[in-house]
Amino acid sequence: MITITAMKWAPPFAAGSVRDHRARWILNEVGWPYRVRLVDAPTMSSAQYRTQQPFGQVPVMEEDGRPALFESGAIVLDVATRSGRLLPADANQRSEAVMWVIAALNSIEPFLMNLAEVEFFIPDETEKRLRRPAVLAAAKKRLGELQDALGGRQWLVGDSFTVGDLMMSSVLKIASSLEVLEGFPALAAYQARCFDRPAYRKAIDDQCATIAQHRMEDMRYEEAHHG
Repeated sequence: MITITAMKWAPPFAAGSVRDHRARWILNEVGWPYRVRLVDAPTMSSAQYRTQQPFGQVPVMEEDGRPALFESGAIVLDVATRSGRLLPADANQRSEAVMWVIAALNSIEPFLMNLAEVEFFIPDETEKRLRRPAVLAAAKKRLGELQDALGGRQWLVGDSFTVGDLMMSSVLKIASSLEVLEGFPALAAYQARCFDRPAYRKAIDDQCATIAQHRMEDMRYEEAHHG
């Protein structure tokens, strides 16, 4: 049985976006059953958990007889490869789909995370006001380049949804939550196509249901900071 780790609670702006949703999504797509192991802050910072995830993050995918895997991109590619799903049969297109997974994580997500940091994690309003124009401009530049690359196609590679689309649309959640995607109608429509999948909707519903059942106190942050 596959086990995915997920946080018991996350702030409202993060509900539906914590990266374990990517592991849930791909497992739902391929039809593999899995269970979820909820973790709190002391667990994530523990020596035992760090042997599986050295950076103390989620998700970790555990499976009998296999090494634990971390990093959502690695998990998505592993499941797709082993299942033979969401990767094109054509070898060249398969390589392109993998390329787009990496592009989503390396060429798009860092720019959007910089913007999210300004919006959600910088308390000083003066610093936020000074930093926001530059990071917003950089994010919009990358989104424009991505929209140009997509062009008039429905999907990034070939004629069907692939792991490249799964990862890219997930990364774009940051832009849509900050209302930046509104200026890129082709990307907004593309993301909507990706999210109009039962496997995605179940992944998000399940994550949000768990978060709604818990409170910040359940994460035990104070114990982790003083442990």
